Amino acid sequence: MLGKSCRLKKKFRITPFKIFNYGLFILLGIITLYPMWYVLMGSLMPYHEFIKNPIILYPINFTFEAYKSVFRNKTIMPAMFISTYTTLLGTLLSIILTILGAYVFSVKKFPFKNFLFGLVIFTMLFGGGVIPMYITLGKYGILDTPLVYMIPGAINTFYLIILKTSFQQVPQSLREAAEMDGCGQFRMLVQIYVPLSLPTIATLTLFYAVDKWSDLYSGIYYINSAKYYNLQVVLYNMLSGNDSNIGSIVNPGGSTYIAEQVQYASVIVATVPILLVYPFLQKYFVKGVLLGAIKD
Repeated sequence: MLGKSCRLKKKFRITPFKIFNYGLFILLGIITLYPMWYVLMGSLMPYHEFIKNPIILYPINFTFEAYKSVFRNKTIMPAMFISTYTTLLGTLLSIILTILGAYVFSVKKFPFKNFLFGLVIFTMLFGGGVIPMYITLGKYGILDTPLVYMIPGAINTFYLIILKTSFQQVPQSLREAAEMDGCGQFRMLVQIYVPLSLPTIATLTLFYAVDKWSDLYSGIYYINSAKYYNLQVVLYNMLSGNDSNIGSIVNPGGSTYIAEQVQYASVIVATVPILLVYPFLQKYFVKGVLLGAIKD
């Protein structure tokens, strides 16, 4: 009992380094989170109260009128639908293709594997540019369709390398035993490689979902029809003043809230859905990155 008590005291001993370390990271956390908190307060408070308080710790006379205006905007809900289903389908497509590609390149005996993998690495270093991509998407007939959010960036080369490294950590003896039992390639992938690399796959799924949800440039460069704008493009138009549906508004009670508050509310609406995904995958996050980044 005495030894256990001594170990606990040693474990929880406060040192100057720990004080500095914790203080530094608390400060960095506040610096990181406060801009988001500031935007949230700006969307919940009357504008005259908001501009009088440079530092806001809690809402004063909060109101939801800005959010009501956001959801009354005819462009928000269609854009939310576009973002949601392109994120879900695009993430599913991307993670399936990444798993298949990583498995192929992780197999020991594979003709021209190094040459083909070199071509994959080449795509990380050089790109064709926006105009060649625009012409290519037009030739394939997916220009100005929701497919531009899903197909052009279906496989992220860096994520493929991470998952390939994770697959290479599967013991070769396990693979050989499965082959001796007559296990086919697809069954080996589904029943051996995927379960053993589940933390890495879950982490990459989160990365892909964030990429798809935050995709702004695909909508700006390759979408001409407003009905196919995703939430990020609509938000960009609102923040840049290109949306004629947003202006100074007076509610029936007489208090005025202007475009900035509606923009703040739009930022929150666009950010919260993807933030809700993190708690469900958090337990896989650190473990998944480490498993995919370290090779024995």
